[in-house]
Amino acid sequence: MKTWSKKVMTLACATCLTVGMAAVACADTIDLGYGQYATTNNGVHAVAVDAIPTNPTFRTMEQNKTLQKANERAAQSMNDRIKISYPMVKEEFKGTALDGYSLYQLSGDSTLGHHTGWLLTYNVNKEAINYLDRTATQIVNAAMADKQVKAQSVSEPYTKSNAEKFISKMATVTLDRKMLEPQIANLNATMHRDMIKTIQQSAMQDASLSQKNRQSVQEGVDLFKRVIPNFTMGATEISFKPYTSKFGAMAGMSVCGSLKYDGFVLPGSLTMYAMPQNDGLTVQILATEDTSRDYWSGQLESMYGLKTLKGGNK
Repeated sequence: MKTWSKKVMTLACATCLTVGMAAVACADTIDLGYGQYATTNNGVHAVAVDAIPTNPTFRTMEQNKTLQKANERAAQSMNDRIKISYPMVKEEFKGTALDGYSLYQLSGDSTLGHHTGWLLTYNVNKEAINYLDRTATQIVNAAMADKQVKAQSVSEPYTKSNAEKFISKMATVTLDRKMLEPQIANLNATMHRDMIKTIQQSAMQDASLSQKNRQSVQEGVDLFKRVIPNFTMGATEISFKPYTSKFGAMAGMSVCGSLKYDGFVLPGSLTMYAMPQNDGLTVQILATEDTSRDYWSGQLESMYGLKTLKGGNK
């Protein structure tokens, strides 16, 4: 009898140990960049789809090449857009914009069912932040030059402390569907124009195309011109909140909206967080189905220990 009891006790202990280890194994680690990590709650899985670490020591040669090309494209895109929209800005960006990034597929379960989401993290170098601050100051001063308004001075260089002070002074803001309608209409018009322009330019870049092939390509472009206006974005709510967290002050923005095409509607949600760090700014974008928005918002709030700062709704 004693032997049987001992075997039962051994089996029970082994079962508890196995279950305990399984519970720990269900918690995954997410790389936030710049040496910071977050751990998911038990039962929530995070699978890394793609990632380039911010620490050069942990990168492969291929990752270094990929990051270099990404920075070259980012600088070119930034300079081209500023040159077209704000010709008064003469300084070109020649530094590093991106220190690293990661993409995770998230999955978890609740009483409402199974939930999935995508978590994209960008680690923005402070050189880019300082450049955009200088550029914004130039643009504002140029716009106010004829109004005899005192010129704005450039803000202090980016530091985690300065960024957190800026976030802590911001108030909670919520924009509803009615308030967003004019902005969304302008956004869709701009998106359609830019998409058509990009397709047109890309299609005709090949100088070796024969006249017959050019005609075929143009027919394809004309088809896209008819299709693109049927694709629109909608937004029902955009809200902003400043938070305190395990990592310091953070800014959060939530967007509820949809993608529409020819009567078909795909509702969704985007939740964005800006986390100041010593070497730069960690920007996260969480994309989920509309029905999973509350579940994932709760998960990330728990992971980061988020509490709304004074003026928030919590």
